[in-house]
Amino acid sequence: FTPYGTWSVVDLPDGSKVWLNAGSSLKYPTQFNDKQRVVSMQGEAYFEVEADRKRPFYVNTPAGLSVYVYGTKFNVNAYEDDNSIETVLEKGKVNVISPDGKTTVQLAPGERLLYNKVDQKLLKGKVDVYEKVAWKDGKLIFRNAELGEIFKRLARHFNVDIQFNNISGKEYKYRATFRNETLPQILDYLAKSAALKWRTEEAVQQADDTFTKKKIIVDLY
Repeated sequence: FTPYGTWSVVDLPDGSKVWLNAGSSLKYPTQFNDKQRVVSMQGEAYFEVEADRKRPFYVNTPAGLSVYVYGTKFNVNAYEDDNSIETVLEKGKVNVISPDGKTTVQLAPGERLLYNKVDQKLLKGKVDVYEKVAWKDGKLIFRNAELGEIFKRLARHFNVDIQFNNISGKEYKYRATFRNETLPQILDYLAKSAALKWRTEEAVQQADDTFTKKKIIVDLY
């Protein structure tokens, strides 16, 4: 398990590597069997799977969507509080199996498959792969991203709660790359093109001696 505010790398028994993004978990055996390699995840993970034609590699997600490969590089975004699951292929070939097991979609490099957990529909298309996988290099990349999406990713990345109040009802989209910037620096950047005001509520101790997360309240006027 990787807490919010950080990411980690896991070496699997077969030599494969998995990068776990903030607030993500991975379940795997101490040794894979001779017929298949199966892991379960939630959150977001980038996989570099060692090629083995005799033992397919399966990734299972909480919503029942599965990805299976023989050896490749791909990213799966399956946070439970998101309405969709996204699979992005960087190299090789992946097959995505719908939760009901009736549909299998094959992806080529540069493609993604989006599964909507609400209407259970699958949508395949081209995507900027590096935007989707740059988090494993410590970067936050946004391409035509709306503020709601940006704040959700920033909250996970910095381990804070961000409450976004769109008072004006306006929509803004951003193209930006961040690496070592602090959260206030990023908010300052976003505020250059939108009337954003924010305030911070510090973490407080609760009755069970645990602390709440720091909370950032952002208003768009």
